[in-house]
Amino acid sequence: MARATSCAGFFAVLPYLGLWLMDDRGLSGASAGLVVGASILANRAGGVLLVPLIHRLGLKASVGVGYLGAVVVFGVLGAGPRLPTYGWLVLAALVGLFLAMATTAMKAQVAAFPADQRLRGFSYLNMAVNAGSAVGPVIGGQLLEWRADRLPLSAALLDLVALAVVPALPGEWRASGHSGGGARTGGTGSRRLPGRRFVAFTLLVCGTWVAYAQVFDVLPAYLGDAVGTRELGLVFTLNAVLVVALQVPVTALSRRLLDRPRAGFGPLCLAANAVLGLAVVLFAFGRSAGLGLVLAAMVLFTLSELVWSPLYDTQVGERRGRLSTTAAYALAGVAWGTAESVGAWLGTLLVVRRSGPGVLSGTAALPYWGGAALALLTGLALSWGGRDKPEKPLGGQEGKVHDVDVSARA
Repeated sequence: MARATSCAGFFAVLPYLGLWLMDDRGLSGASAGLVVGASILANRAGGVLLVPLIHRLGLKASVGVGYLGAVVVFGVLGAGPRLPTYGWLVLAALVGLFLAMATTAMKAQVAAFPADQRLRGFSYLNMAVNAGSAVGPVIGGQLLEWRADRLPLSAALLDLVALAVVPALPGEWRASGHSGGGARTGGTGSRRLPGRRFVAFTLLVCGTWVAYAQVFDVLPAYLGDAVGTRELGLVFTLNAVLVVALQVPVTALSRRLLDRPRAGFGPLCLAANAVLGLAVVLFAFGRSAGLGLVLAAMVLFTLSELVWSPLYDTQVGERRGRLSTTAAYALAGVAWGTAESVGAWLGTLLVVRRSGPGVLSGTAALPYWGGAALALLTGLALSWGGRDKPEKPLGGQEGKVHDVDVSARA
């Protein structure tokens, strides 16, 4: 619940932040875009910057501090101050940093679960993120139309609900040890740099996130007038509903496949990325085939996401080696966020230069062909690498690796 409400608060504001700053606060378009970009960048990269603080405070306390900070900053935004651009930049970046702190610490909490519960925990997190990101824009859109000045206060209220749930989260408020959680997060080793296996896995998975960006970040620009705004909203709502409805049974099926001697992590990742690639190809035909094919593509896309999203997150903890759990999830978040951002930028750049109505003409569909190819190559590479036994993480809280049958995950 904490993750769902905090995501709802963030996505109630983020899609409309630029418009709100221009219409309600009088910023120029360039300044508003800079503020929005600062918030996104801080949210993506903030986890890495805050790793020492998270270690010192402990995981549960870091989640609480993150949500408390978001409540305060959203409250300041909603108080109606008149600030220069740099003032809005600072506040937007603080929102991103506080929420990044809570997210990174919460992922590290789930990674500390017993091995047979870890995949299920990340599956529930994926459900919460999708539920919040579906409800948030609806709340924000209605408030922007009714009472635009209340937009940041709605996020503050939702983060306050998340903060109230923090005491019910597992774990102690402060971890034992001199570093505020070093033993629990695996940070007791002398080598703090990421190992080769972790780096290779993290970079390989970037291919999946580039393909993901073509759907969630580029699709509205690609479809243009072919699918109306309301119908496109239905497409993304379908994704959120399917995640909430199917994540638990799909995770149960994934666990059974992971336990089979001829299945395991590699083949499962290959299958998930192959389905993702097929979905991205179908999206490429959406401009000419219409809403029906786009809906079918979103069903396939969601089925793949239900598998690879929690699976990748689980593997970050399994592959981290001597790197602390908190640092591992922070570094993976930065790498995958960067891959999504680059994929969205390049995809949008090519899409807006469309030179023909068909998927085989011009440059408009190139991001989708490229995204599908990257997804398939990523699955093949992870399938090959999944034959090796993973390096056992340090820290004493990871359980038995073979309990989740992963041999070599966001």
